[in-house]
Amino acid sequence: MIRISKLKHEARSTKHEYFYKFYLASCFLLLVSCKIAFAEVSIETSVSRSRLAVGEELTLDIIITNAQGGISRPTITSIDGFSSYSQGRSQEISIINGRTTSRNIFSYVLIANATGKKTIGPFEVDISGRNYKIAPVQVEVVPDTGYYPGSPSPSSSGQGPVYSPPSRALPSGDVSNQDIFVKAWLDKDEVYVNEPAVLTYTIYTRLSATYKGFDKEPVTTGFWVEDFPPEKTMKKTEQFFNGRRYVAADVRKAALFPTQAGVFTVDTGVISSTVEVRQQDDFDSFFSGNVFGRRGSAYPSFITTQIFQKTINPDKVILTVKALPEQGRPASFSGAVGDYRIENSIDKKEVEEGNPVTHRVRIIGQGNINTVQTPSLSKLENFKIYDSSSSANISKERLVVEGEKVTETVLVPKKAGTYTIPALDFSYFDPKTQSYKELKTAPQALTVRPGAVSAEEEPVNALGGVRPVEKEDVTLLSQDIRYIKTDGAASPRASAPLYRNSLYWVLNFVLVLLSAWFAAMGIRRERGMTDLKGGRLRRSHGAARKRLKSAAALLKKDKHDEFFAEIEKAMNVYFADKLNVSAQSVNADFLSEILGGRNIEPEILNEIRKLFDELAHGRFSSVQKGKDDMKDVYQRVDRLITRFEKVKLK
Repeated sequence: MIRISKLKHEARSTKHEYFYKFYLASCFLLLVSCKIAFAEVSIETSVSRSRLAVGEELTLDIIITNAQGGISRPTITSIDGFSSYSQGRSQEISIINGRTTSRNIFSYVLIANATGKKTIGPFEVDISGRNYKIAPVQVEVVPDTGYYPGSPSPSSSGQGPVYSPPSRALPSGDVSNQDIFVKAWLDKDEVYVNEPAVLTYTIYTRLSATYKGFDKEPVTTGFWVEDFPPEKTMKKTEQFFNGRRYVAADVRKAALFPTQAGVFTVDTGVISSTVEVRQQDDFDSFFSGNVFGRRGSAYPSFITTQIFQKTINPDKVILTVKALPEQGRPASFSGAVGDYRIENSIDKKEVEEGNPVTHRVRIIGQGNINTVQTPSLSKLENFKIYDSSSSANISKERLVVEGEKVTETVLVPKKAGTYTIPALDFSYFDPKTQSYKELKTAPQALTVRPGAVSAEEEPVNALGGVRPVEKEDVTLLSQDIRYIKTDGAASPRASAPLYRNSLYWVLNFVLVLLSAWFAAMGIRRERGMTDLKGGRLRRSHGAARKRLKSAAALLKKDKHDEFFAEIEKAMNVYFADKLNVSAQSVNADFLSEILGGRNIEPEILNEIRKLFDELAHGRFSSVQKGKDDMKDVYQRVDRLITRFEKVKLK
């Protein structure tokens, strides 16, 4: 008995030592976690070059590492001798050997306009309410050795020099709207719904100027916009305006497809450019004819060049949009405007019953191809019709939006015989003739031979696969597990010190877990403020559900346009958050390209494309969908988001 009691005592001691060691280990891990969470912030600067000539550019990067919480944009207290503009902010997150490092990079472009050794900075940045100061950067600017800022340089983005004449001398900073301005204009003042109007931005300049792009994008609410690609070589012409000679160049073109009738005022945005200004100093002014009445050619000319940032606000443009005429509108009209033709075909003329046949419809022409709705096949007797898939191929090379839309539908014959796939009716409105045009496809003959297995006996899916066998129900045959029951009364315990009480260690263990949990939540919250990608991913499903709830309320009130706008916004924001991209870039073609190589089921990709097509048609077509169709779209979007939540993106 003494031996047994001694063994029990040693076992209890071993158990308590285990809990004690585990407690210490947990505290150690907690301290390590806190150390990681509050890692020291480091800030550094870098420049792309330390020596440059007047008129040349350098890139300045301010790199902030391991910053937690809000980060304000850095301020540069001294930047004499340079013109500058911001290139934006980027973020990098890396995980190496389990250690996470975040970097926020603020980039600036500096253009040198004076020689000498220059000091850029010092800099200041505010992080979570704490002010940090950064040491300045030294660079050297040498005189121009042949560089001419207005000279052409390769450019594939449409940005580049607009004009490179010998710049006239101006007082410092005197760049008026008479020296450089931008005119935004439309090729038509009046169009029909879904008829394109081309918006062109033309820059007029008397100085050496470089187009830098848009500081503020145009506001095109109420339009479907198709941007035309920039020209590889910017074409320049000489034009006279208010008695002055200018060099003019088109810097941007876009086709605007109005979605509803009315008079629209388009906010044309804000354009950024740099302008080269030549300045005469006092010595040159003295010998330039002010005293002697004419410029003395024997005296040297002292002219310096300075580059200024110029912001230009083009005037707004007004467009009148007419509603499509009701008179003569065919029953098959679904909102297409432009000039089209339609073709159809089947991939097989003769098949066995149960084998799939693909019916293909092509709509080719000029207009808003993305919103063209392909006519659907009516119900065919003795055929199973599976969901269609469609794709659009658009060209904008000739400053015209044109292309084709291809829709494929899988048909599975259930019975042998000779069949005719009926013709399809398609109509569109031609704005040139201001009339509706009706088209019809050719009927397609199909011969179906008897097969070894009919479609009724062994159905196939749209991809030609056999439907899986249904699982059998599971029946409980017997219960062969019995639980062990123990009898015996618990013997009374003698009082023991607190550290030998198991409850004491359990409570301590729970406290450690709670401390670790609160620390983890704090780390997660801090990271959420800097880990934008992770934050968007976590919020994506909840944000989409809120928009779907809002869309359901609009559906009940039968608000057609607002419903489709909210549903489309739910799709755009959901996939943008999932993929960490801008919501404005999300469309069917973009998602097909991004998700195509990520092992996503073809059915999901097809459903995404079909839903985007239907949403576009619902928003931009002049023919409104019924409430049943709206409810069907809502349910399909709901199912798509639920299904996509289970997809693991790689």
